[in-house]
Amino acid sequence: MALPDGLYDLLLTEGLAKSLTTLDPSRADVSALKGGATEFLTDVISRQLSTMLDDVSGDEAEKAKRQLELVNGLLVMLRQRLAGSSADGASAAGGVVDLVAPPLRVLRAVQRDQQFPVSPKIGLGVPWLFTAGKGSPSLLQEIRRELASSDQVDILVSFITVSGVRKLQDVLQQITAKGAQQDGHAQPKTRLRILTTTYTGATEARALDELARLPGCEVRVSLDGRRTRLHAKAWLFQRKTGFGSAYVGSANLSGAALTGGLEWTVKLTQRAQEALFARAVAHFETLWADSEFQRYDPEDVEHRQALAAALGRESFGGEPSTTISFFDLQPKTYQLEMLEQLTTERAHGRSRNLLVAATGTGKTVVAAFDYRNTCRIEGGRPRLLFVAHREEILRQAMRTYREVLRDPEFGDLLTGSHQPESWNHLFATIDSVTSRDLVATVGADHWHTVVVDECHRLAANRFDTFAKAVRPSVLLGLTATPERSDGQPIAPYFDSRPDGSPAVELRLWHALDLQLLAPFEYYACDDSTDFSEVPWDMPGEREAVDNLVTGNDDRAKLVINEWRRLASDSRQSRAIVFCVSVAHAEFMTDWLERAGLPAACVVGTTAPEERRRAPQRLLSGEVCALVTVDLYNEGIDLPMVDTLLLLRPTQSPVLFQQQIGRGLRLAPGKESCLVLDFVGQHRAEFRFDRLLSSLTGLSRRELVDGVESGFGSLPPGCHIHLQRQTREQVLKSLRSLTSQNWRRLKTELQAYAALRGRSAIQLADFLHDQALELEDIYRTSTGQGRSGWTSLKRDAGLIVAEPGPEEDYFSRRFGDLLHVDDPRRLDMMTAVGSRQVGSPALNAEDALGVQMLAYQIDGRHEQAAGHEAFMVRLEHHPAIAAELVELSALLQVRSSLGVHPVPGLEDTPLCLHAGYGTREILTAVGWLTASRRVPFQAGTLSLLIRQTELLFVTLDKSEGYHDRIAYHDYAISAERFHWQSQNSAGPDTSGGRRYLESASNGWQFQLFVRPRKGEAYRACGPVTLESAEGNRPMSIVWRLQTPLPARLFREFSVLRGA
Repeated sequence: MALPDGLYDLLLTEGLAKSLTTLDPSRADVSALKGGATEFLTDVISRQLSTMLDDVSGDEAEKAKRQLELVNGLLVMLRQRLAGSSADGASAAGGVVDLVAPPLRVLRAVQRDQQFPVSPKIGLGVPWLFTAGKGSPSLLQEIRRELASSDQVDILVSFITVSGVRKLQDVLQQITAKGAQQDGHAQPKTRLRILTTTYTGATEARALDELARLPGCEVRVSLDGRRTRLHAKAWLFQRKTGFGSAYVGSANLSGAALTGGLEWTVKLTQRAQEALFARAVAHFETLWADSEFQRYDPEDVEHRQALAAALGRESFGGEPSTTISFFDLQPKTYQLEMLEQLTTERAHGRSRNLLVAATGTGKTVVAAFDYRNTCRIEGGRPRLLFVAHREEILRQAMRTYREVLRDPEFGDLLTGSHQPESWNHLFATIDSVTSRDLVATVGADHWHTVVVDECHRLAANRFDTFAKAVRPSVLLGLTATPERSDGQPIAPYFDSRPDGSPAVELRLWHALDLQLLAPFEYYACDDSTDFSEVPWDMPGEREAVDNLVTGNDDRAKLVINEWRRLASDSRQSRAIVFCVSVAHAEFMTDWLERAGLPAACVVGTTAPEERRRAPQRLLSGEVCALVTVDLYNEGIDLPMVDTLLLLRPTQSPVLFQQQIGRGLRLAPGKESCLVLDFVGQHRAEFRFDRLLSSLTGLSRRELVDGVESGFGSLPPGCHIHLQRQTREQVLKSLRSLTSQNWRRLKTELQAYAALRGRSAIQLADFLHDQALELEDIYRTSTGQGRSGWTSLKRDAGLIVAEPGPEEDYFSRRFGDLLHVDDPRRLDMMTAVGSRQVGSPALNAEDALGVQMLAYQIDGRHEQAAGHEAFMVRLEHHPAIAAELVELSALLQVRSSLGVHPVPGLEDTPLCLHAGYGTREILTAVGWLTASRRVPFQAGTLSLLIRQTELLFVTLDKSEGYHDRIAYHDYAISAERFHWQSQNSAGPDTSGGRRYLESASNGWQFQLFVRPRKGEAYRACGPVTLESAEGNRPMSIVWRLQTPLPARLFREFSVLRGA
């Protein structure tokens, strides 16, 4: 039969291959299978076996008997094949192959008290789609039966109403009724966990009260209506028997949803869709551990008041309350990450820190928790000065500090109308500090901690005078942008990181992932304007662009047409139009007015009163666009803006982000921000990658995939569309950069050396000035031949001395060191590269560090040798030794780790939370030595002498989307990690018993986790058993002795923007 045109996902069988012989090979897409072989082969067997069993002849009894014989015969054959393949196969066959017992019977339940519950009408292993159509059981009745027969029920819904709870009340009371006491406590039969939100104000407090008062039922609620992360509706029914069910669909816990006919709900089963069920459980467990969802106790007056306030706010609109409720007493994960970064910066001696994050991300909350950490370290309440430009901000900040510190009397106000009792814990306006000459009065070092809020809004002269005069132990600046509203930078007043970046910066894409900003819809519009001769990032750039766009009627017409086409109603928009010059802004304003789109031109020469009124005119709808040059890049708060027209092309990611950031503030009724970027025609060197990376956080190679196949990993609600001409232009530029032709790199370096001088070329300077990445120089992952800094310099003619015998090899293999971020290892690498001939012998710790370096560079297991031999090889290559020093310095800049040995492995060079290759870890623990080097590919390694087992976890075990991605191994929280053992481990095996009896048998377990193959493992430290279930494999929850840093939890979690 001829195959119809279309998409397939079929494993090639002999019959399918025969069908394809009639087609020209170019008319079918057949590729090698990459990962997921088990799933494909299982599908082939199950489909063919199902057909064969159906074809068996005979009456019902005879047919069943023959089917049984056929299946058991197949299993016997498989057992024999497995047993004959290897010694391991014999034990595997005994554990996996289990013949069906004749005659055919089905175990339905085991109930020692003989109180058998009614099973759901749809079998426990049968998936289903509930649509309230004919031939489908009632969703409500099935949920009631599922509830009555489950050991644990997890419910995840956006809202809960009394009408919904009422329909389940009797069965909920029945399953949560307490029985006889065990271990001194009476336990309900079923544990209930419920997650919900106050989104849209639909949840009813009485419904939560009734649920939370049930024995064994815990309710957790998110009161933050701005972050609508929980739209899921899911019911997870878990049974110790392994026959769980998950109901996922559009039904909340309301009467209408459970009994109405318009909701669709899909039932998944643990037995038939094990991986999907595991995924649902993983997401629920991670949400349950998320601090955004806090326990609700109806007997706690504060809880009830906070819930009522949140529901009222969501029902009637308005900004979130400035009062920090009981829900906000712990920093959110992203705020915890900021606090960790501040701690790291100060550990490096950088105590004047700038924190850059969008408005609404809780910078003041971070400052308060940072001060609380300072109190713990220093003791007592170190003196504090908090400065802002408005009294309202100070009052909110003081309330935040009081709430975080649990001290209702903390702090005094200093404003024009408030005189404090003490100068020790002061919340002051910059005007009051300046007019009273406060720093001179009490002394520049009077305060231990000084916090300056909204740095970018403070007048230049006052901020400058204050920042230069005050000398606290800790200075913390909070800002939405590193540029002030007068265009002057504020970063020079603070200690930057070695790469010049601020101490803490919440990246745009991370804030979007967290739904702290409104999502964007970015359209790159085709524009025939030729910008190929513009001298980007050089004098004359603005003038050249101005000449091309001002007076360009065709472009102006295109802008208006595209705005009308892509906006639902351009007249109802609240837009900012960014232009290149005053003349361009006036030109575009005229065009918009004539097109019936009222606009106000707001530039530097605009009268102050008109400039002040412009935002209100936009909000009221009097105008639908403000046309400007730089005025609204930063410094003015315009949350109502829902459309941006980018008419000034730029290569600056900072300017690009600032412009887009103008439209991403959250505001009532605002769903997203429409961004229209009129791209134009550019020469091949134009850096589209910088702009798109600043918007998405994707690497160049990920951008290529996004442009080719669509951006599938954008934050929720975001969308990027490149029109055809622009798409081709961007793709050509990205491909050129990702291939980063070696000949082109050589030419760039030669030109750079001609400008800078041949002898003064440093790797760090070359990368920075040419906007290159380390991965552009060290290209081992691309499989291309030439790689490395020394090789590039030699090819560019900058090294004339004779090369050593292994120069190419070393320079290429240094690409396997780019993950190194352990400070001690980087110091060791610098020392090795700087080592002089005749230096004294290394101590044991340093020798082991060099051995780790040697085995990481020498990747083949036959390359066994000691550290001395490695150092002798390096001594014969002075250029390579110098390269190692330069590379180490660059990797030091990228690292943000402190020196913390791994608990339980303190005698090794391993650093907690640092990244390592497998060979580095195995060398550090002594499994690989100078004389012993054998291959290792298993997921665990038992070190008998240490009584330590190393657990190597790869979260994503193959390429592409498939049903086994990251659902068995994931971080539930910073303290807990879910892990699936090897398939051979069970409660009755030696390995399984080692886990289960670890509290008393002396064994310890060390966790190493990497996101995917080819990346470094992170040393997560020792873990202890919290719970275990299942058999071959076992599902284990480990508790980490040291909690994961926020950035690693975010990486290892199944949630986006965790």
